[in-house]
Amino acid sequence: MDATDYDSQIAELIASKEYDEAVSILNMLEDALLQDKDGSLREAKMRKAEVLFREKKYRDALDLFNEDDVHAPPERVLKLFPPSIVGRYSGWPDLQEDESEQEDSQTEEVEKRPAEGSNGANGVNQTLASGSTSSTAPALTGDSRPSTPQNNSAGGFVRKIMGQNKSSDTASIAPSLATSEGSDNVNGNTKLNKPAKAQKGGDYQLDTKDLTNAVLELNSYLAGTRARLQRVIDPATGKLKPREKGTAAEQTMKRLLTSIQGESDLELEKQLCETFALVDTTLFRAYMFSRPSLAGSLFRIPNFCDPDVVNEKLLEHSRYNELVDFFYGKKLHAQALALLEKFGRSQEPNPAAPSLHGPSRTIRYISGLSPTHIDLILEYSEWVLKAAPKEGMEIFVGDTENAETLPRHRVVQFLSRIERILEIQYLEHIITELNDLTPDFHNRLSELFIEHLKETPRDGEWEAVMGRFVKFLRDSRQYSLSRAFSMIPRDEPAFYEAQASVLSLMGNHKQALEIYAFKMEDYAKAEEYILQSSTCGPKLNATCITAHVFRWRN
Repeated sequence: MDATDYDSQIAELIASKEYDEAVSILNMLEDALLQDKDGSLREAKMRKAEVLFREKKYRDALDLFNEDDVHAPPERVLKLFPPSIVGRYSGWPDLQEDESEQEDSQTEEVEKRPAEGSNGANGVNQTLASGSTSSTAPALTGDSRPSTPQNNSAGGFVRKIMGQNKSSDTASIAPSLATSEGSDNVNGNTKLNKPAKAQKGGDYQLDTKDLTNAVLELNSYLAGTRARLQRVIDPATGKLKPREKGTAAEQTMKRLLTSIQGESDLELEKQLCETFALVDTTLFRAYMFSRPSLAGSLFRIPNFCDPDVVNEKLLEHSRYNELVDFFYGKKLHAQALALLEKFGRSQEPNPAAPSLHGPSRTIRYISGLSPTHIDLILEYSEWVLKAAPKEGMEIFVGDTENAETLPRHRVVQFLSRIERILEIQYLEHIITELNDLTPDFHNRLSELFIEHLKETPRDGEWEAVMGRFVKFLRDSRQYSLSRAFSMIPRDEPAFYEAQASVLSLMGNHKQALEIYAFKMEDYAKAEEYILQSSTCGPKLNATCITAHVFRWRN
């Protein structure tokens, strides 16, 4: 037999659904005897997997789809599942169309019923005889969870910041069954035989248990597909990885795509990104259906999940922590921070997300943002600083690269509108800890110190602030001496040491010493000043100054 004869024989076996026989023969034949042995073997196995799926042997089916020499394209596998799991890639019929037909049928039935009060036994018998269903549609198999968020206020809020969501294919899992065609009515109970319309995915349907088992196996297939995709495309950048023609990576790429529409890298890159988005979004849907706790693991790695689908599903299940993580991964920081503010500022914790109550989660989120997001950082820091100033200031003075590299002029201007003491704290931090020598910052800090000390009660905290102010005046060389001296109160004893510190830097050692000795009568500080002034080379003779001090003391 020549190659054409073998190919014809294999094609006949596949057409007659004798897949095991086709696989057996293909495994025995040499490659040269067939035009495309690998392709034929792969097709036979994929068709066998589809049969296994219809027989509810889900693990065997998905394992076969996932074999290295098969690895079926995602589109082919996903058509076996309902829209609630795979969206528009489902091979199931249009559920909305079926439901519309059901509603029309029920409307016609109601219109034909006798007037109220005359529908006795005869009316009931007529209804049964006609094969019509009751006006209440039977419960559909599958997932019956609501498609709206459990928390209406939070759900509406997120919809507002995200905009109107697309239809997420969250219709019931099973097709509409309330039609006379394809069902037997016995005493008003609907016995299911097959869906009303031929399903594109095959003549079968899945109840909740079967669908759960099938989805659990789908998770493994999608995880395997995801791993293969990462061999050819970088999920963090969406760019093709370097590859050579004829390699395993090239073969993997061809199997993942149902058809290759172009050979340029840009075209391949686009197709692979679309496939990656399909896989990730479906994996998310599958997790939410079978293992909701695993959904968050997708958001901690680069992913291609559809934001609209994720947003709606997570809201539907009230999984707000995962939604915040997803927004962060997708760089949708405005949406995340708006959601955090909504939960953080509420009077009581939301039972679905108690960890989001208060400012802590917002502080951690903002602290993770780079300086390029300064507008968002400042916008959403305001409520945090007002609610918890000490904790909130970690955003700006924390020991992190993000905090250290924030545009400082913007931060100073922002804090000046919030509270003076916070502005002082930030300026002290960048000057003393980060060694910022910008004169504007030094002048601003001296001005703020003076204003604060003049206006606040003189208690223990006031004394501590004064001590920091005097130390700043002595250590800094960037502020304007004349400006600072003119602002310091002249006749208030509490400010004498601050005056002396500025006079010393101005070179007016005699005046500084007179303040220590005559006004403050602090001879220990006067002697200390003399020693420091001698080291610095004062204009006055140190010996002369010493004599004056001893004379004052006696």
